[in-house]
Amino acid sequence: MSIGSGRSASRRLTHVTLELLPRRAAVRRLAWPALVITALVAGAAIGYVGRSQAPAIVHAPSVDMLPELRRSREQLDQATSALRLADARSQELERQVDGLNQRLRESNEELTFFRKAREGRHP
Repeated sequence: MSIGSGRSASRRLTHVTLELLPRRAAVRRLAWPALVITALVAGAAIGYVGRSQAPAIVHAPSVDMLPELRRSREQLDQATSALRLADARSQELERQVDGLNQRLRESNEELTFFRKAREGRHP
């Protein structure tokens, strides 16, 4: 009891194409996001190039601001001097601590030597 050729029926079933979306609808759905992304990238590139080529605007201080600028400059110089002095003090203190640590190591070595020497005399 055969129903025609079994191979041709199964072949027809396996060669059926399955289309979820028509090709035009799929293209339309992908075109809008691609267009938006392209516009964003182009806008960012134009903004970057425009910003990098823009000249820096420098405003000259007005005559009224000159005394305030002088005071600010003096305060900055004082703060810089205080910072340099603090740095020099810090370096000197570090040098002194290193010297004291070295003397402590030497004293510990002498103490160890004397303890061992005393233990050797009195068994």
